[in-house]
Amino acid sequence: MPPIESEPFVLLNAAEPPPRRLPAWLLSGVVHALLLFFLAIVIQETTPGSVPEPERSAGIVLTQTSHQQIRFFSETDQQSSSERSDLSPTDSVQDAAATETALPSADQLPVDFGQMLPDRDSISGIGTATDWADMLPSAGQLAGGPAPSRSIGKGNSTYLFGIQGEGSLFVYVFDRSDSMNGYEGRPLAAAKAELINSIHMLSSTQQFQVIFYNHDVTIFHPNPGLSPRLMFADQGTKDLAERFIRGLPATGGTQHVPALRQALLLAPDVIFFLTDADDPQLTARQLEDLRRINRGTVIHAIEFGAGPFIGGDNFLMRLARQSNGRHTYIDVTRLPARPH
Repeated sequence: MPPIESEPFVLLNAAEPPPRRLPAWLLSGVVHALLLFFLAIVIQETTPGSVPEPERSAGIVLTQTSHQQIRFFSETDQQSSSERSDLSPTDSVQDAAATETALPSADQLPVDFGQMLPDRDSISGIGTATDWADMLPSAGQLAGGPAPSRSIGKGNSTYLFGIQGEGSLFVYVFDRSDSMNGYEGRPLAAAKAELINSIHMLSSTQQFQVIFYNHDVTIFHPNPGLSPRLMFADQGTKDLAERFIRGLPATGGTQHVPALRQALLLAPDVIFFLTDADDPQLTARQLEDLRRINRGTVIHAIEFGAGPFIGGDNFLMRLARQSNGRHTYIDVTRLPARPH
């Protein structure tokens, strides 16, 4: 029997234990603990305020508006502000006490504000239309007395024989027919004087035009190269208008409609219309035609007549009424004599 071949093998020592390893959970715990430790150190070193921040300069300029005036604050002002903020609490308390001492107490303040304000009657220019009428001089005073103050109409109004016209655009339509020469020329002189005063009341932002008429129409026209138009009431134009007014005589007949139509075509806010003519009267058809072409102009009618007003309802009153204007009557027999 042939011998049995056997492969070499190694016998393990059953008594020797296998090598021991650390559990995975323990290794993980140790690693996490180390990470938390280093993280805590890093956070502690970067805490704000632990390291002073280096000073930096900048060229920024701040602006502040105070009482509608612009003030500029530079870096110097900011440093001054920082120095004030570094004051100790004691200094702040002392400053507050000084400020409180400088201010008046509650007993020193005027509590009754109602007594400090003016009453309604003492305020000039406030009231009804009747109040204004009571304050205005009479027509005779305007024509013969001292010239009215030229500051009354500054803004948006002017006056003519006691009638107030409000607006920015004014046209004066004045009768210069031969009848205005009656009573030693007093009607024409009074009309011219009042017209000049009214124009000088206008401010430079208002505009005006002057139209004299008899059987023809004569318009204030300082610029022959341009068509007649409303003129701004600067001082130079007022002076030219005054020269124009003083140089016109009274002559000829009377035709109202052409002058009124010319005035309405300028589309002013107010027309002051002055005449002494009872004849020719405007017919109902003529009044309707004027109403139709009127684009919102207020027409104030000034009627010159001899003797007291006898009442009635003439064409001047109807013309004023249909345009939301006023009518006034001037007795020319009471006008002062012309100076020689």
